[in-house]
Amino acid sequence: MLVMYEKVGMSGREISYKSPVADIDVRYPFHSASVKSGRWELCTRNDFKGACLDLGPGDEIESLKKEFGFFARVRSLRPLVAAPQAAEAPSPKHEIISSPRVAAEPAPAPDAAAAAAAIPAAPVASAEAVLRGHNAHFFKTPMFDGAAIEAGDAKAFCREAGFGKVEFSASVLRDGRPVIGDLLCGEPLQRNAD
Repeated sequence: MLVMYEKVGMSGREISYKSPVADIDVRYPFHSASVKSGRWELCTRNDFKGACLDLGPGDEIESLKKEFGFFARVRSLRPLVAAPQAAEAPSPKHEIISSPRVAAEPAPAPDAAAAAAAIPAAPVASAEAVLRGHNAHFFKTPMFDGAAIEAGDAKAFCREAGFGKVEFSASVLRDGRPVIGDLLCGEPLQRNAD
């Protein structure tokens, strides 16, 4: 069983899961998680795509934002079948994985394969559309936790997404306030190797 929490530090509203969910339909983002039994995979995209986190029994994630990044949100989750462990190499407590073994695979919806192929594999932010290049990312209506971003916050958004420069930003009016409609972030920031 997996318990997902509304707030950091396993607090706030909680929802328990015992089976896979390919499209989490909860009005608020989860900020922490606790595995009560089994192994679980949490992913940033629907249908178990995007960046995925493998958690084992007893694992607790105080802040999912620290694990996945500031803009990420858990969109799907599922129980995993434990893979045989090699005797010489102990596994880390939790790790980002790309192709786990699945305990129960939900049946794909019609045309799900075609829709999944069009979605970027690991988004930087929750956005309606993200186009990736080697040195820039284009965000169509970028959002943070489901809310449009103020037009003046384009530079901060690009920095959080890993870029040092706003190449292009166009604002639109939404509910009477200017928000970012299109945003092109460039000049990737250098990440320190840990």
